[in-house]
Amino acid sequence: MRTLSSLLPYVRRHAWAIVFGILFVFLANSLALTVPIIIGQTVNLIEEGRIHPDNLFHLAFLAVCVAGVAACFRFLMRRVIIDISREVEYEFRNDFFRKLQSLDPSFFDARNTGDLMSRATNDTDALRMLMGPGVMYTANTIFSLPIALTAMLWLDWRLTLVCMAPMLVLTPLVRYFGTRTHRMSRLQQDSFGELTTTVQENLAGIRVVKAYRQEDFELRKFLERNDDYIDKSLELARLQAMFFPSIRLLVGFGFTVLLLYGGHRIIQGHLEVGTLLSFLLLFGMIVWPLIAAGWVINLIQRGIASLERINAILESVPSVTEPEDGAAVVVEAGPPSIELRSLTFQYEGTLWPQLKDIDLHAPPGKTVGIVGPVGAGKSTLVNLLSRFYPVPRGMIFFGGKDINDWPLSELRRRISFVFQETFLFSDTIGWNIRFGSADNTPQDLVEEAAEIAQVHSDIGDLPRNYSTVLGERGVNLSGGQRQRVAIARALMRQADILVLDDTLSAVDTHTEEAILGELRRIMERKTTFLISHRLSTVATADEILVLDEGRIIQRGTHNELNAQPGWYSEMYSRQLSERAIEDYDEEGFAEDPAT
Repeated sequence: MRTLSSLLPYVRRHAWAIVFGILFVFLANSLALTVPIIIGQTVNLIEEGRIHPDNLFHLAFLAVCVAGVAACFRFLMRRVIIDISREVEYEFRNDFFRKLQSLDPSFFDARNTGDLMSRATNDTDALRMLMGPGVMYTANTIFSLPIALTAMLWLDWRLTLVCMAPMLVLTPLVRYFGTRTHRMSRLQQDSFGELTTTVQENLAGIRVVKAYRQEDFELRKFLERNDDYIDKSLELARLQAMFFPSIRLLVGFGFTVLLLYGGHRIIQGHLEVGTLLSFLLLFGMIVWPLIAAGWVINLIQRGIASLERINAILESVPSVTEPEDGAAVVVEAGPPSIELRSLTFQYEGTLWPQLKDIDLHAPPGKTVGIVGPVGAGKSTLVNLLSRFYPVPRGMIFFGGKDINDWPLSELRRRISFVFQETFLFSDTIGWNIRFGSADNTPQDLVEEAAEIAQVHSDIGDLPRNYSTVLGERGVNLSGGQRQRVAIARALMRQADILVLDDTLSAVDTHTEEAILGELRRIMERKTTFLISHRLSTVATADEILVLDEGRIIQRGTHNELNAQPGWYSEMYSRQLSERAIEDYDEEGFAEDPAT
């Protein structure tokens, strides 16, 4: 019941429609179940010879009219309840996606994309079946059985007890199969999530799969998970296959007992033929609700299992939250100063901190370079500036105020990010550059940002220029082009703080110099954080931090760091040598590798 309670807001939203839908169920069943009584009484009158042909026509016409009105109510029943289920599915899927958008990166770090997609599609579809056919046929059973039993008791209580005796076995049967169906439905949905994850990863990483010739391995992995899904689906189907015949057996036994006992009483003259006919018709009309009960139980159990999976996401609490009421700061216009005070940070589930005692003061307009070996904590540091992860209080300050007191929307509006892993959407290049800016941004500003990022000429060579539609993740662009489009996108926002996280790694050194040359006049008005493995990228920064194992091991300007022994000067000398060799080869002086 706790699981189903999450549906209450949606039920309240459609309360009147649900009431009318259930009312139509009641009216449809009430009218439909009067038809067997009319037919039975007509047969009794015919047998007794107490009916005129005109009256026979009137009774037949009455039965047709009642059946027709019942059919109209049955249509309205389906129309209203199925429409509600579609509306709830639509609202639930929107709320699910809205919840995903509210969660922070740490949530997605621990979950598979394919599993989340399965919950957003397959599980919400199962929820629709619960709210539509599940509710409709449950209401149909609830109304049809009491009405039919009342009519049957009114006609002959002995026959009612005899034909319903086999149905006493139904309750334990339903309980047994219901419990097993719920468990298997949950396992089946989990298996489907794993299968979806496998497909999603292979589609996203198809180039890696082919480059490493792992098609057969990935196919075997897919077949294993597909076999697991099929096994669980078949086990669920076997449960259904056992349940439906069991109900039909009970119903068939009820018909047999009814015919034997009813026929015996007719022979003895204690029962009329029309009454037995009414009984057979009424019992036949409650057979479908009884048989449908098995299907409905399956729908309900599958829906509850899916709802549990969806609720696991909807009940997730973001680790990064907005300031409490009254705690939010009054945000001042203009670039804020940034201060880090003994910043120490550790990811949840890790054994040691990723950042330790980081101190930094960056006034507006300052450019900070961050370098260091792989895994030193460079990306972690700049990710904390946007509170992608929980930041301990008293360690990061924007404009002299704790970062935790800044509204998230305002904080992130002030920062333009170009991430280490470039992501472009499957839309036009122009739309990707405008992403995060106003939709009506003039085209000349888009082109200006592209020119600064040194990608305008590349876009001009494409078939439809800025209207060229990109493939998934921008697959029809080179790595360097994707990085430059991402830089243009960040520049379009005109934010106070610019973060470039190793965003020039896929461009050659000459293009890098051209981009940095254009960026310098912009960086004078912004607080900029430059992360790079190329030390030439950060050479003009006002201050350079060298990180190693989460600590600052060196800091200073390029000249200061290059003049002292340590990681920076050693790496800079090595990179100078590598670049000299590259330039030497490009000029053609060493065509023969052996010389």
